[in-house]
Amino acid sequence: MRKRTGLDMRTSEPIGLRPLIAYSAPALPLSMLLMPLILYLPAYYATSVGLPLAMVGLIFSLARAFDGIIDPLIGHLSDASRGRWGRKPWLLGGAPLLVIATWYLCRPPHGAGLAYLGLWLFLFYLAWSTVQIPYLSWGVELSRDYRQRTRIAGFREGNLLVGTLLATGLPLLLGGGHPDLDTILAVFVGTTAILLPLALVAAVSLTPAGPAPQPAPPIGLIAGIRLVAGNGPFLRLMGAIFAFWLAANIWNACVLLVMEHVLGLDTGTFLLFVLGQFLIGLMALPLVTRLANRIGKHHALALGTLAFFSILLLLLLVPRGQAMIAFLPFALLGLVTPVIWVLPAATAGDAVELGILLSGRDQSALYMAFYNFAQKLALAASIGIALPLLGLLGFDPARGQPMPLILVGIVLPLLCATAGALLLRGYPITERRHAAIRRRIARVHPHLATSVG
Repeated sequence: MRKRTGLDMRTSEPIGLRPLIAYSAPALPLSMLLMPLILYLPAYYATSVGLPLAMVGLIFSLARAFDGIIDPLIGHLSDASRGRWGRKPWLLGGAPLLVIATWYLCRPPHGAGLAYLGLWLFLFYLAWSTVQIPYLSWGVELSRDYRQRTRIAGFREGNLLVGTLLATGLPLLLGGGHPDLDTILAVFVGTTAILLPLALVAAVSLTPAGPAPQPAPPIGLIAGIRLVAGNGPFLRLMGAIFAFWLAANIWNACVLLVMEHVLGLDTGTFLLFVLGQFLIGLMALPLVTRLANRIGKHHALALGTLAFFSILLLLLLVPRGQAMIAFLPFALLGLVTPVIWVLPAATAGDAVELGILLSGRDQSALYMAFYNFAQKLALAASIGIALPLLGLLGFDPARGQPMPLILVGIVLPLLCATAGALLLRGYPITERRHAAIRRRIARVHPHLATSVG
């Protein structure tokens, strides 16, 4: 009789707390790594380093495009090379380059130029994909159970939130309240250089690798992409998730302008609001997980996202300059924020089983690569939509007229979220159908039965 463990692939037993905590640990430093890249590095290289702003922007845009292009390749290679250690070698191999690239990006030598920035930025994105895609795929493979997968994603995304909170607060604490860019980047480098190796050692040591890979004839990347493209529910889900992330990123692109020109509040107040929203979100995370298991992940995702962007309409009722009243909608946003953190990845993971049934192959990493690509495409599209549309509607920061901001920053995200929710109406992979898919895989592809629970 086979001994059962906390991560038994043949049962639906709850995942043991220790391996679950260990698996989710790397999400904390990984989330901290993105903060300087998104918020601080472009301004740092344009001001402190003194590089031309337009060229800095071009290099960051090219690096983001490279990041999106290599995701499917990394996913395909990770699937093809998976051995008895699962995805662990990819994480251990990519992490050193990730830490080194972060160090050189955040601590450039005197006289660093555009070539220096381009080299280390491209290496950062290569290392990031090498770690992140196998890491997400590992989470999909730890349990094929519908509810356990939500729990896994909840722990991982909860740590991601804690990392975001630390990334926001640490520079303020260690920099005397008003840190400069050099201090902020030094804090990020030092913290992540310590936390990421420790977290990865814990994850690799204490978390099982997942189901043993099953032998299958090798296929090329294009053939693998065609198999993923044949999974209709997955493509439909990606369309909905793209719409949700597009809505979120349009809001993110406009939120500081909304704070200033609609609510009459400054950036410092906004940061306090966001900290409060995220803290409430962290506390609401278990409730969102339970709701998803009760009504179904796709229902909770659609309703929660609609609720999030409907709450933004309450900002229109806030008197200008009233910070205490303005915080109330942000507090309500915190209650549904975990929906956007946790449920997209957990729901996408459930569609992998249908892909296994249709193709007879386990391509978890390639699926997660397309999931990542949808997220990055939404970010790029939001930048190309929000700011140009504000200009077309006549928004001028010097004049500060609120109506264009209301239309683009509040109404448009709600419309995008509504489109995403409509795509999920009648989504076929419910908990019951997911279980039926797993049973059918056991009959049709018995050699893959250990990969699906």
